Amino acid sequence: MDILPLYLGIFTHMANSIKSKTGVVKGEKAVALGSHHIELGLTRRLSHAEMTWKLLGGRHFMTHKPKTTLEFYGAVRKGVPKLSIDFLAQVMDIPMTKMAILLNLSYKTLTRKNRVDLLDTPVSSHAYELADTIAKGLGVFEDEDRLNRWLKKENRALKGAKPYDLLDTSTGIKLVNQILGRIEEGVYS
Repeated sequence: MDILPLYLGIFTHMANSIKSKTGVVKGEKAVALGSHHIELGLTRRLSHAEMTWKLLGGRHFMTHKPKTTLEFYGAVRKGVPKLSIDFLAQVMDIPMTKMAILLNLSYKTLTRKNRVDLLDTPVSSHAYELADTIAKGLGVFEDEDRLNRWLKKENRALKGAKPYDLLDTSTGIKLVNQILGRIEEGVYS
């Protein structure tokens, strides 16, 4: 299964979204975002950990590409920058008002933060779990739009609940991950 086109699509979408806000895109490999540049690394297939890292802002989140969950742990303990939340909201195609609800924050608190401000550990941990789940979903559905449609559609395995509605708690995220695992194994869910 070749998922490179999926990752190209995600980062093209992110680049277009950011371009519409900043007006600047440099080539296929970097997106100008204020004074920062995000290397998109579109030339090779990304591992699950790398995809999670990219969803959280890449080098703006951590200076190096993590290879294990333990490496994420240290960064999450320090705090995830608000910029990471911006990236995640763009990929999930949701406004920041809904992202604030998923992170159990008030919208006002989230919008007061500058892009480089670090969120506290519990919120950062939840943001990481959310990004990790979205990375898994992108690997399963191989298309950002298909994943987002699935997240917002009632699911029989969840007794009619929408997967998106469960993403506001760690327990809900685990349930969504279980269903994604079943889909990945070919079990109708």
